[in-house]
Amino acid sequence: MSSQSPPSALRADAARNRELIIAAAAAVFAERGLDAATAEIAQRAGVGEATLFRRFPTKDDLIDAIIETRMEEVAALADSAADDPDPAAALERFMQDVVKRLSRDHGFFEAAGERCVRDPRFRPLREHSLEAMGRLLKRAQDAGAVRRDLSAADLSFLAGSAAYAMEVQFPGLHEDLWKRYLRVILDGMRPEGASKLRPGAPRLS
Repeated sequence: MSSQSPPSALRADAARNRELIIAAAAAVFAERGLDAATAEIAQRAGVGEATLFRRFPTKDDLIDAIIETRMEEVAALADSAADDPDPAAALERFMQDVVKRLSRDHGFFEAAGERCVRDPRFRPLREHSLEAMGRLLKRAQDAGAVRRDLSAADLSFLAGSAAYAMEVQFPGLHEDLWKRYLRVILDGMRPEGASKLRPGAPRLS
């Protein structure tokens, strides 16, 4: 009887290692910046450097994989929130979920942000995320819960603004301080008393 693992088990191990490496890399990059050593990433993931480099031959490959994973997660969060029959509650739930995740990864996105919004390799993922967010936003706008001059791209920047609160390191700050500023943002998204926005919405696609 062969002692080798079946192909399905090998594929499962490879997928699990990939997830562990991406999670570890996102955490290390957020803490230490994009110059962090791959040895530390491999150690935190519980794999050897050889395994890391088999999956991601260069550090740029690893950074790109994190960006792709996070963009896919944003679209999935938007699709999940769309199940809520209340359009306003759906949008608020989505914003809370996104900001909570960004607050953990903000250091990474601050370093890699330009690649997220400018690199043509990510254009299909950007468009997918923006379309999913746009559907949520339109539902809330059609219900009269959100001002009509906001775009899906605006949501991305507003979520990032709320998450930035976690980058400010002072003793005594709450770990969930982002909730305070997200509430201000959500209140400002309502149509009541809205002022005309200038300049126009940014383009991310």
